[in-house]
Amino acid sequence: MRNTFNILFYANRSKERDGHMPILCRITVKGTVAQFSCQMSVPVRLWNPKTGRLKGRSDMALKYNKTLDDIRSRVFEIYQALALRGGVNSASEIKVILLRKRDNETTLLAGLDREIRIISTMVGKDRSASTFNKYKIVRGHCADYLRGALGMRDILLEELDESFLRGFCMYLRDKLNLQRSSVWVYQMPIRKVVNSAYNDGIITRNPLNNFRVSPDVRERGFLTEAQLRHMIAYSYPDGSKLAFTRDLFVFCCMTGLSFADLSKLTMNEIVEFNGARWIVSKRKKTRVQFQAKLLPTAIEILDRHGRVEKGMPLFEVGKYATVNKRLKKIGKDCGVSDNLCFHQARHTFATLALSMGMSMESLKTILGHTDIQTTQIYAKITSAKLDKDYSCMEDFRP
Repeated sequence: MRNTFNILFYANRSKERDGHMPILCRITVKGTVAQFSCQMSVPVRLWNPKTGRLKGRSDMALKYNKTLDDIRSRVFEIYQALALRGGVNSASEIKVILLRKRDNETTLLAGLDREIRIISTMVGKDRSASTFNKYKIVRGHCADYLRGALGMRDILLEELDESFLRGFCMYLRDKLNLQRSSVWVYQMPIRKVVNSAYNDGIITRNPLNNFRVSPDVRERGFLTEAQLRHMIAYSYPDGSKLAFTRDLFVFCCMTGLSFADLSKLTMNEIVEFNGARWIVSKRKKTRVQFQAKLLPTAIEILDRHGRVEKGMPLFEVGKYATVNKRLKKIGKDCGVSDNLCFHQARHTFATLALSMGMSMESLKTILGHTDIQTTQIYAKITSAKLDKDYSCMEDFRP
């Protein structure tokens, strides 16, 4: 085969945004091709596809053309060095050496490190501490998998493929004994890094597009109206932790609050409007504002357990795991569930509200959802609701 060597700079017009498009470099050696992003986005009007450079003598054109010249020089230097050591077998050899020298963030672990740095600046604003911790955990698992299973310190994003993600998911499931839902959650940061690299033009294809990991979606449990009434009526000794936990659960069944929102609820977020008390706050998860009216049962629980100090949480809720452990006992005591967990309170509120005729739009506002489709997930249709809806057809005679 003829020993061909060529360097070409070209624009990826399919990724044009706001009049700018990313520039890529294509290396050809002995019929093999490798390409990578030059990590620059240039105005469409300035790009000359014939010369592979920016037109004109503006500061931008001079700066970017110099960068392209530097890349060309480094590619040629690597080619010459490899040729002196015995020859170049493929364009990928040049690319791997160049990218490792040029930018460590073209590797998976470096990409995860970058995401971790970004998220660390957003915790408490539009990202939660749990998201930050998740990315750190995934980074550790990736490093262990690369080192233990593949014998690698890191891997270029261009070298990722479906088999890598499939192997990583099997490692999480078989080696670490994680549930399918956890495997699904832990593979998402890898996809985020790859998607960002693809959108930024760092890689020219998304190697994980065709591989899917399905979450272990379980039915969203909820209590019926009869079960909730039975739980409220169940007698526990005054002042016991089980009574307090049961009351917190019922409070959320009456308001639609999540555990995280209940934990941070303060007296400052309780306002009076038209003679009624309302919770007006922002969801911890999404920072979306919501408002929920305090019904009589919720008011009784608030008056019984709530603290009035301004700025302090209304309830000393405790840890989520501890509360759920107590709820499992409460569920068995009341005969309503053998596996009761706190988030079922939110599902219970949504299901009862819809069954009693509340509109989906109002429920969306109360739950603090950004999208009506999210609210529709909670739309459990009970047999009572179905029976009521079918009543409109009672007199139908074809």
